Amino acid sequence: MKKTLVPVDFSDASLNALHYSIHLFGATDHELTILHTYKPSTRAFHMISIDKLLEDDARKEMDALIRRIKSEYSDVSIHTKIINSEAVSTISSLGNSGEYDFIVMGTKGASGLKEVFLGSVAGGVISSTSAPVLVIPSDYQYKPLERISFAISDHPIPGEVVKPLRELAVMSNCKINVLHVAEEKKPQIEKFLEPIADLNPSITYITSSGSINEHLVEYLNNDGTQLLCLIRSKKGFFTRLFSKSVTLKQTFNSPVPLLILHS
Repeated sequence: MKKTLVPVDFSDASLNALHYSIHLFGATDHELTILHTYKPSTRAFHMISIDKLLEDDARKEMDALIRRIKSEYSDVSIHTKIINSEAVSTISSLGNSGEYDFIVMGTKGASGLKEVFLGSVAGGVISSTSAPVLVIPSDYQYKPLERISFAISDHPIPGEVVKPLRELAVMSNCKINVLHVAEEKKPQIEKFLEPIADLNPSITYITSSGSINEHLVEYLNNDGTQLLCLIRSKKGFFTRLFSKSVTLKQTFNSPVPLLILHS
């Protein structure tokens, strides 16, 4: 049974991520935890009253959401968490607990967890949690996984790190295309693919000294992939992608969902 954690602020973007999680992992054999955090912006003397109002509103919206989800997916197993706390630390801590196989997040929001879906907080979650994170663009309509693109650097791939990628590929019976973006082709890349060699991945080389982000988005727009996988490590492709001129927010404009793994 897969266990997923989905932070929501009840906006369309977060609900889109919620539906994506249910479609991807199924309504059966899938334990879904929906998380909502709230935190007043100031510490006023009537703070307790504000907390109570925010909690009451959150519970009403959560109850309404659960009714809608159950009416569409009657078999899905749902747990809820409503927590008065800061978003990044709460999501990251739950991810680090080892209780969840994936965190599934939208890219934009309107209230509550707004920052989570804008990049800075999402980036904070990604950099603070050990759990695999699926990031779903706000306007992305779910498509069954037929092809996953796996962007790599010039370094070996730890077998344990790519376990979530393997699981998604096997679960969906989809193909993996390894994407290597560099200034020149590296023949040794094939040697780094042993952890997924049995899945018969194909390899695409993009050789360019220009903008990594531009070439990557162009590739994704034309390749027909439904998911881009990146490994976050000190020397990995993730670091190159999010360094200096390429911001995390830019990359979150990816036309397809992202799977962020951690090394």
